[in-house]
Amino acid sequence: MTAIDYLGGRVSPHIGLRLLSSGMAADATQTFLVGEVPPKVLQISPAAFPDVVRQAAEKSQLAQAALGSALGWAVVTPIETWDIDGVSCALFEQLTPMAAKGLRRRFQIRRMTPAVLGWLRGVAALDRGANRDAYKCLSALANCPYESLRAAADESLDRLNHGAFSPRSRVMHTDFWIGNLLLDPGGDLDFRVIDWRGSKVDGFPIFDLIRFAESVKLSPKKLRRELEAHSQQLGCELGDLRSYLLAALGSVWLNLDQFPPERFASLAERVLRTLEQALKS
Repeated sequence: MTAIDYLGGRVSPHIGLRLLSSGMAADATQTFLVGEVPPKVLQISPAAFPDVVRQAAEKSQLAQAALGSALGWAVVTPIETWDIDGVSCALFEQLTPMAAKGLRRRFQIRRMTPAVLGWLRGVAALDRGANRDAYKCLSALANCPYESLRAAADESLDRLNHGAFSPRSRVMHTDFWIGNLLLDPGGDLDFRVIDWRGSKVDGFPIFDLIRFAESVKLSPKKLRRELEAHSQQLGCELGDLRSYLLAALGSVWLNLDQFPPERFASLAERVLRTLEQALKS
């Protein structure tokens, strides 16, 4: 089948399609620009992983519902989803990617960053109740092959078991970096968030903040201000943020899917360093 066949007659067969991305991972989707008016974006699951587009669509809809009207506007959800020959597909409105480099990209990041940080504060304020997965996630990390992560997870497990750490749940994107933020071409919204397949509506705070801060090169002092704001929203001490971050990493470890373990370990050690540097600033 050709890409136009996967549209199932939803547009004219003479409409042009342009490949935007075929992904970098084994389970990545193919993404096409559909050249109708207004333009739309088509995603097609690979045959080896035929459900990934539908799963991502479902996760985005769950996240949008959990965030409510005040915050859910940032979540990109599909216009329509469907299956053809057992392969899931989705159609989205077209959004504008960030500039690849140069002054324009720096301007876009400078303009977007305050809005994104404000949105993340809002997410931190949206209490989803006691987190019931913290023990499982920290235990998994405490048994991973990487000694530095095991020791850190053991310390947080001890705090959890003795009641010094009482984690709360928040919506967690899990891959919240500048590459998953797009611009609204109409200019009505400062940003939109894509790729919710790994998200959890009852996840852990702090991880998304750290990932975003790294991707826009937020200074340690500015990150510390955000961490202080998040700790107030969470009703916890600054020291608890490390345990939240470790629990989030444990959740990622439990759901690596196609993500190489060595890359996870590098990511985990880096975000922990970023947190520590900010807390010391």
